Amino acid sequence: MVDKDIGGFRAEQLRAWKQDHETMIAEVRQHGWSSSIELLRSGQMAPGLAREIIALIEDRRTFWARFDAEFPDRVRMSIEGFRHDLTRLRRDCAAGSPLDVVIVALGQTVRHFFDTVERFDLTTLRCDSGDPDWRAFEAALRALRKSIGYQTAALADSYAIPMQGEYAGYLPRISE
Repeated sequence: MVDKDIGGFRAEQLRAWKQDHETMIAEVRQHGWSSSIELLRSGQMAPGLAREIIALIEDRRTFWARFDAEFPDRVRMSIEGFRHDLTRLRRDCAAGSPLDVVIVALGQTVRHFFDTVERFDLTTLRCDSGDPDWRAFEAALRALRKSIGYQTAALADSYAIPMQGEYAGYLPRISE
């Protein structure tokens, strides 16, 4: 490949490829094939998985729409779908990898939200500032959004993924 390429490659790039290959071979010799292949696979897939997680969040208006535009049962269904999507994505992740840790943390955040609102009948609950159940639901959703926002901002920052769409305007700054 290198010899046949007309454009050529820089010496630094060739040395980096050589170093990466030597590191992989050392890993294969020390820990066996399966963990090395998993290491390679997770390294190649992580940016794509991170982008997919962020896209799932950006696409769910539950994480950014006005509170009075939300119907609690639809919020529940959307967040439940998000949880299922995270579970599916986790299958493509190396156990214990940084991205696996992020997915687990997002799942714990979702679980905490469900634990907080499980006492409410979300099928009948509606936006009403005089209703204490609505105010409690709104507070739980606000906490969920903030936590997911911080996690999303950190994930996007870690993988240098630009945030897009309406959700980007609602993200907290990591330094906050």
